[in-house]
Amino acid sequence: MQHDGTARRFEALDGLRGVAAFAVLLYHVGSWTGRHGLVPHGYLAVDFFFCLSGFVLAHAYGRKAIHWLSFMKARLIRLWPLIALTMLLGATVIIEHRERAPGWLGMGLLMIPRLSVSEDGFAPLFPLNPPAWSLFFELAVGAAWFPIRRLGVLGHVLMLVLLTPVMLYVCHGMGGVLTGWDRGTFVISFLRTIFAFLLGWGVYRIQGFVKWTVPAWLLAVVSAVVFCAPWTPMNWLYDFVCVSVVFPMIVLAGRRDPDGLGGVACRVSGAISYPLYVLHWLGWELLLRAFRALGGTGYPIGFALVAVPLILAGAWAVLKLYDEPVRRRLWAL
Repeated sequence: MQHDGTARRFEALDGLRGVAAFAVLLYHVGSWTGRHGLVPHGYLAVDFFFCLSGFVLAHAYGRKAIHWLSFMKARLIRLWPLIALTMLLGATVIIEHRERAPGWLGMGLLMIPRLSVSEDGFAPLFPLNPPAWSLFFELAVGAAWFPIRRLGVLGHVLMLVLLTPVMLYVCHGMGGVLTGWDRGTFVISFLRTIFAFLLGWGVYRIQGFVKWTVPAWLLAVVSAVVFCAPWTPMNWLYDFVCVSVVFPMIVLAGRRDPDGLGGVACRVSGAISYPLYVLHWLGWELLLRAFRALGGTGYPIGFALVAVPLILAGAWAVLKLYDEPVRRRLWAL
């Protein structure tokens, strides 16, 4: 994983980001089709993203002598081209509330969350592409972290000490950490993002004292097991342990760069992870429209089996034909 000019790559972690993005896709496919047993904890992949961002941003910018505006420029160049594309596409596919699409498009392009709720309860922060909620929180928390990136260990630990019981209370009260996409959980989602981000930053701080690593394939298996674990009455505790212990341990153990085919697989998985995450909702919507236009009804398993690889292929095409060229041009400005 290389961020904005840093030399060190964490390819195993990059590969795990792809595993997490695929888990989100399958989790949503299960939700959309009524097959809720399909990757029941795929939503935890977002917490893994936040934890990984804390580690990677600390590595890339923790000691780098640049201004806040330069940092935000780098973050926006990395994230905004696909955000803009998905907001524009979302404005073309939305059916309900079409009269509000122009306003939502402007807010989406500026990454301003919609904190009002319509009378029918339609409440996503970004109606034109609901998964963009996590990108907003990642940008916001990163922007707040940069000025304090040289905070001492004591201050860092104190923030975690104060936030841990709060997150435990939230998990217990809500049955887990399945929050974030709507206005009702806006504040809680900030806490969710900050907590995982601080843990990732903490992993970066302690990595020099930990010499052991784990092969990428084994971490991928562990991650898959975490995301696929069935729902239980103790789900609140499961979520809390995954976010506070398991994901930081996976990041800590994944600092090895695999060679050969393993390295290639990690690079491909890492490259497609962001476009897959940000495009999967729109890809599903577009394919579903085509399926309905051909006379299809319901959500047969055959449709899902066709839709998933097409979404993967579409994400890769968008990465190569749009995202990477646009980012190169923006960096050249």
